[in-house]
Amino acid sequence: MSVSKQAYRERVPYILLVVTIFAVYANVYDNNFLLDDMVIIVQNRFLQHWRDLPELLTTLSLHGTNLPGGFYRPVQMLLFFLMYQVFGLSAAVFHAMNILLHAITTCLVYRLGQRLGYQMFTAFMAALIWGVHPLFTETVDYVSGSAEPLYAAFCLAGILALLPDFAPRKFWMSGLFFILALGSKESAIVFPALATFTLFLVSKERLTPSLYLRTWPLWLIMVVYLIILNFVSPEKITLLMHDPADMQYDMLYTHNIINRLLTSLATLPVYLGLIIWPEHLHMERSYPVFSSLLSWPVLAGMAMTGAALLQIIWGKGGRGLACSWGLLWFAAAFSPYTGIIMPINSFIAEHWLYLPGIGLSLGFAQTISVWIERQKSEKLRNAIAGLSILAAVALGGVTFSQNRVWHDPEAFYQHIFDCGEESGRAHSSLAQYYFNIGEYDRAKEQYLAALAHPAPLWLSQTSLIHIHLAFIYLGARPNENGLIAEPEVAKVMRLTPQLSEAIAELEKTVDIDPDYYWAHKFLSMIYDYQGEKNKADFHAQRARSILNNGRDPDRLL
Repeated sequence: MSVSKQAYRERVPYILLVVTIFAVYANVYDNNFLLDDMVIIVQNRFLQHWRDLPELLTTLSLHGTNLPGGFYRPVQMLLFFLMYQVFGLSAAVFHAMNILLHAITTCLVYRLGQRLGYQMFTAFMAALIWGVHPLFTETVDYVSGSAEPLYAAFCLAGILALLPDFAPRKFWMSGLFFILALGSKESAIVFPALATFTLFLVSKERLTPSLYLRTWPLWLIMVVYLIILNFVSPEKITLLMHDPADMQYDMLYTHNIINRLLTSLATLPVYLGLIIWPEHLHMERSYPVFSSLLSWPVLAGMAMTGAALLQIIWGKGGRGLACSWGLLWFAAAFSPYTGIIMPINSFIAEHWLYLPGIGLSLGFAQTISVWIERQKSEKLRNAIAGLSILAAVALGGVTFSQNRVWHDPEAFYQHIFDCGEESGRAHSSLAQYYFNIGEYDRAKEQYLAALAHPAPLWLSQTSLIHIHLAFIYLGARPNENGLIAEPEVAKVMRLTPQLSEAIAELEKTVDIDPDYYWAHKFLSMIYDYQGEKNKADFHAQRARSILNNGRDPDRLL
């Protein structure tokens, strides 16, 4: 075979992977920005001017919207900045960026399989099935999810830089990719473990402990990063989504490592089910805190963990080594999401399987390939190949359908309800969307559903619901900045037939949050209009006191 034919043959799998990925995600370009996209991209003033670039790269992700907290991901934010500067605020272009990142990562998965010595078809099918799996629509369709393919791609590039011999000089190039991965997502901290387990896979001296000392540059980078993150960063990175006032949650989960371990074990059968049969994929999953061994999800998770440990301990031979490596890769990549060492912001999230799934896909594909070769049956080989292709086609079709769930907030939250999740937070978020577009009747319906939900909302969410219900009863409309202005309230309070209902909602707001400036401000205006001077003066005094104490009145309404 000539050099040109050989080069073309080597490029064909990459071309097929890229074309396939763009095909299964071909219907996302008219999807809107959703959820965190609004604060990280749409409303982020740091993306708009080059003069703000230094601040963008040195602060947490929510600072550009004047919100506290967020994550420190300068590589992701730099990518958003460049996209915004070149293409403007185009949702279609940002979606294309995410698809391209996922396609690149899929190609790197295939390349890793090749560099590990797997057959071309085995590595290709492992990468293809992983790339088209609908589990990752949350990562690809959600623009803010770009952190996943970014950090995964840099991790894969770092591993590829070390292969095949893990020579000491290669660790510095790998370290550069590691730093870029850390700048994309904090979970990249697992990279030294991924490199160590891959060295275990490829080295014939894998049982020699001193072999792994050569990975010290990567562990040093990890330690330095942890020091910077925990001691230099001026703010705590937001990791929890529960209400800080929910003491029962804190006692059951946050401050109880045994319950965190049991809950993590209980999630494993759920994740396995999502991998094998990806049905009802959605966010806002409600999942309980487990505090007892005597429940089937915990027992199933323990059985899965035990089986994996047995495979890793006794699967060091040629038949089981790839499977053991895949399980070790999964364990390392998934470790930040177990919640055992540090509490996590959700018990189950589909995008958390993005990097862990790479090891599983390659490891199990190679294990099956080795088993087929030992059977020496051409019919079996062809049957498995055909089933693999059919699986890729079926998964790609589900992905194409799932993309529509991410079209707009209404489709997104309605899908959550269709999947049987009656999340109060989802009702509240859908109500916020209806409120923002002026559909007050539908917003009211969703707000009332959120308040009626048995699971308690955050106090901040509840106070926001009540003040928005007050605006709905008043008939007040946001100004060009999306806020309810004082002149608007002054105008509509003279016209609404539901002024008493509006007052009741504002009073509920200050009962929940006594320092809510705007609730006091609007109550003082309404009571003054009604001639109730004592009440008007009381709320006016409270509003002035809040300002004098340094509270920011420009909170989101």
